[in-house]
Amino acid sequence: MPDIIRRYAVAFLTVKTESVKQEGESGYLNKSGIYDLVLKHAEVKRTANGATQINYIFDKVMSFGNTILGVNGQPTFGYKVIESAAAVLGESELSDPEPVSVKFKKGSKELNCIPELTDVNVKAWIQFEYRMYNGNVQENVVVKRFYRATDGASGSEVVAQDAGEKVTIGERLEKDSAVAETVKYDGVTAEAVAAWKKASMSGSGDTPAAPAKKAAAFPGASKPSGFPTGN
Repeated sequence: MPDIIRRYAVAFLTVKTESVKQEGESGYLNKSGIYDLVLKHAEVKRTANGATQINYIFDKVMSFGNTILGVNGQPTFGYKVIESAAAVLGESELSDPEPVSVKFKKGSKELNCIPELTDVNVKAWIQFEYRMYNGNVQENVVVKRFYRATDGASGSEVVAQDAGEKVTIGERLEKDSAVAETVKYDGVTAEAVAAWKKASMSGSGDTPAAPAKKAAAFPGASKPSGFPTGN
């Protein structure tokens, strides 16, 4: 080996075992499935029309606009989802949201977050949905269900187990796993979404459209920008 190559070969690159394991892939999720995640924060926001939403901020994905109370104040499907989150974490109730400074790549944001849903390990069913809005493809990330991190128990299974009922832990997870990778398309094809993603990555095509309804946050809260970097 020539001296100049020998001189710089060692310093040129130091192998990082974890990076090799990941084969250079991004750590952020981009497809539907059930994943082991850290729920960093659950932000509570109120929409302009008076509905109440939860924004789930995980370590590998973020889900905005999960309505839990409609404009009439009645619980929605999203309410059942957050109930399951509480159940799998062993919480019988959740405290009122508190202002928290959350660090994102583009700076810190003060968000109103639920204390019990901060830095906790969960399994979550994440579904990617796509639709056309104002001529552009819009991506929406939805939390379908939570499961206990240790054994995959769903909220209903945890409740039944705590009540002393006979239950098969993980049965719900097994059933959900059969359809968990499903992607929902509304007025747009999978091919169109693939083309949109490719164009967005290259910076030569349409970017995601803005949400149809902008949320009016509780005092001090605003929509984060970029993934969190930790507290």
